[in-house]
Amino acid sequence: MLELTLPYPQRKLCALLYLDSPQTCIPNITTDQSALIVFKSQFEHDHSNVLARNWSCDTPICSWIGVTCSSHHQRVVAINVSNMDLSGIIPPQFGNLSFVVSLDISGNKLHGDLPKELAKLKRLKFMRFSFNGFSGKIPSFFEATPNLQQLHLRNCSFTGSIPPSLSNISKLEALDLTYNSLEGMIPVKIGNLGRLKILILAGNKFSGAIPVSIFNVSTLEILEFSFNSLSGNLPANMCGNLPSLTYFSVFSNHLYGQIPSTIGECSQLRTLALQLNQFNGPVPKQIGNLSMLMHLLLGENNFKGILLNFFLFSN
Repeated sequence: MLELTLPYPQRKLCALLYLDSPQTCIPNITTDQSALIVFKSQFEHDHSNVLARNWSCDTPICSWIGVTCSSHHQRVVAINVSNMDLSGIIPPQFGNLSFVVSLDISGNKLHGDLPKELAKLKRLKFMRFSFNGFSGKIPSFFEATPNLQQLHLRNCSFTGSIPPSLSNISKLEALDLTYNSLEGMIPVKIGNLGRLKILILAGNKFSGAIPVSIFNVSTLEILEFSFNSLSGNLPANMCGNLPSLTYFSVFSNHLYGQIPSTIGECSQLRTLALQLNQFNGPVPKQIGNLSMLMHLLLGENNFKGILLNFFLFSN
């Protein structure tokens, strides 16, 4: 009978993880299982102890909590270990999860740099890494993930600027970089993301004007720039190419000038937040054409004239 044995490093790792009950990993261990076992070995803290009990070398990886496999290849296609109070780092071996489409590790206490090996995940579509403690700059290697559709890096302690290479992710639909410590100007080339629906950059230190190119991305539904140091005017034709925009917020910046009269062309707007800026002049009556509008914030500006009753909206 043919006897299968594991390479020494894998046997050693399993033994180290399970000293209390020595065992050998099952023979059909895959590169996916190896990658996740290494990830588990990096945990400094697993408060719930769920993965410590469940991610075991003697059980099929496709039965592990937070792991989804494809029915055809029996390869890992999705990982969701969000909000498990995990502390540790993401190991380079994550780059071996070559069939992964979705990675959700949000809401933990992971730290360190994002390994460059993540660029090997060519099938990756959804990356949700928000609410962790990663360090350094946002990596430029995301452009090497051609199928990426959603990139969520909210509240991750990143510093530096937005890497221009993000504008090369041609299939990107959602980009959320809220509440980091990012600074500098918003790259003009963000306007090259022709499929972008959601752009959320609030709570950073961005300065300069909002690139006009962004207002030409006709697929946009949400634009959120609140709590930055942005300045300049809103473009005169800001709503000319935004037929699907439902949410626009520049709350608490240093924007000035008049609100463009073309604001009335954003017919799907439900939220318009311009509060705490330096806008001046009259408030355009075209805002009264926004029949879908539910939330309007205009306070703490330098507007002139009387706010007419067309600002009283009903659903």
